[in-house]
Amino acid sequence: MNFFESEILKGKYFIPKSRDRLRATMVNLFILAGAFVMLLYAYENLVQGYYMMLSVELFIIFILMVAYLVFPHYVNINHTSYMILGALTFLLSMSLIVPDQDPELSLFWLAALPIFVFFFLGVKKGIRWSTNMFIVLLFIPLFSYLTGVQFVYEWELLSQIVLGYLVVSYMLYIIESERSSYEERLNVALEENKILFKEVHHRTKNNMQVVMSLLESQSFKIDDPKYKKMFETHVDRLKAMSLMHKNLYSNHSYEEVDIQEYLEEIAQSLQTYTEYSISTVIDPLIIDMKIAMNLGLIFNEAVTNAIEHAFDTDEGDIDISFKQLGERYSLCIQDNGKGFDTSKTYKSLGLTLIKDLSVTLPHSTINIEGLNGTKIEIHFDKEEHA
Repeated sequence: MNFFESEILKGKYFIPKSRDRLRATMVNLFILAGAFVMLLYAYENLVQGYYMMLSVELFIIFILMVAYLVFPHYVNINHTSYMILGALTFLLSMSLIVPDQDPELSLFWLAALPIFVFFFLGVKKGIRWSTNMFIVLLFIPLFSYLTGVQFVYEWELLSQIVLGYLVVSYMLYIIESERSSYEERLNVALEENKILFKEVHHRTKNNMQVVMSLLESQSFKIDDPKYKKMFETHVDRLKAMSLMHKNLYSNHSYEEVDIQEYLEEIAQSLQTYTEYSISTVIDPLIIDMKIAMNLGLIFNEAVTNAIEHAFDTDEGDIDISFKQLGERYSLCIQDNGKGFDTSKTYKSLGLTLIKDLSVTLPHSTINIEGLNGTKIEIHFDKEEHA
């Protein structure tokens, strides 16, 4: 079913769960269903010899299929909707005027047209279109009554059909008005929540900067290098989390993070404290906030460990990559330092944090190598599976 919606109905060209995607899939579904129905009636009219109606139906089928083929690359949702509405309006009018052996087809178009009008055009444009259509339909029984010309139905039944169209249109107008009003209230509430969340992230970032400033000021008063370094390490961890909140309130989403921007900011921050070269190759991907936060802390710990312990000289390279490989992500942090014996147990808080944080990632695996420098590879799924 997902393949049908994504490929056949062309939903893949629109944001998942968006109203545009829903409109697009309904447009294409209506095109395909309408073309199929029209094809059946065209065949029957061909057999029965109603060539006038056959030519009209073939022309409509041609328009519908052209609209399907060029959508959405050359014709957008609105233009396609107007094409379908024009075809429906014409078909409804003709089905009430041109005699054939299937006059009940007009009842199908009678129900389909107002639904399509209000869903795709909205309340205001829907009222205008339905009003114009009502005037057109009203002319048919009036003309039949005044001239005595009999179309598909008697003028009395034609009047009831027109009245039915008016009633159906009015009911859909009420439903769409309520839905639009409810959607508008939801959008207002959503915007207010976005502003609130951005303000929370902004204040959190500012508060963390205050804490970092206090720690940095205290570190200047510490003479013992061991404890001084401890304070500086905590400041780096807080800075990694602070950059996360900065990224969240600066961008449009408060639940997802641009991982390229986030990790490169951490790398630039760490580069200011070391003469070793830090290079990054990070794909521009959008990651869930919770996953990105843990990735940032892993990133910070691994690079900090490399800066502090990997090199015996004043030169060294630290390479970081983050890529998407199918349905999984890959984070790799590698240096060309002296490495270490991975078979031994080390009392390293940084290494412990890296391992503990990697477990929080969806279906993650971690591999640490210590030959010819240190290499840390973490692979995990794009999302948690049920």
